[in-house]
Amino acid sequence: MRSREITRLRSKMSADEIRKNEICANFSKLYWHDSKLIDLQILLRSEPRGYDVRFRLDLIVGFPGGKVEYKRHSAIFRDCRIIQTDLDLLGVLFCGGDIGAASCYTDAVELEERERAGAKDFDLPDFHLPLKDCLGFFIEMIPPGGKILIFAKDFELVNDGTF
Repeated sequence: MRSREITRLRSKMSADEIRKNEICANFSKLYWHDSKLIDLQILLRSEPRGYDVRFRLDLIVGFPGGKVEYKRHSAIFRDCRIIQTDLDLLGVLFCGGDIGAASCYTDAVELEERERAGAKDFDLPDFHLPLKDCLGFFIEMIPPGGKILIFAKDFELVNDGTF
């Protein structure tokens, strides 16, 4: 019964909605809490022209024998439209770069209206990278570290090795 319901729901969803839901599900299943942000980079792409945002992380990948196991990963947010940060870098340093929580939102337009106080200061044409095509990614650091809000079309996790 459950698989038929899922199939029926998927048939009513567009390919873009399915893609967004899958990206959010993959993002949300990661162990963000107490994983560590090592650095953050904004990367200019020449073809196609635009920006990606890259986090290097010590990501929690499991708890073998009751111990926390970390692996080095890069979280890459592709085709970014907006990045908003409110980081107290001293707070991030004091808390060892620990992430408190992270969420993904399929409705970037609604998230942008709710979260970005300065959004009305920007009046750019929306044809190149429409916000409606983006996802909203919200990363909150352990207090008093602050938060990061990213609006991007895609998310990819790359294994950088173990340590």
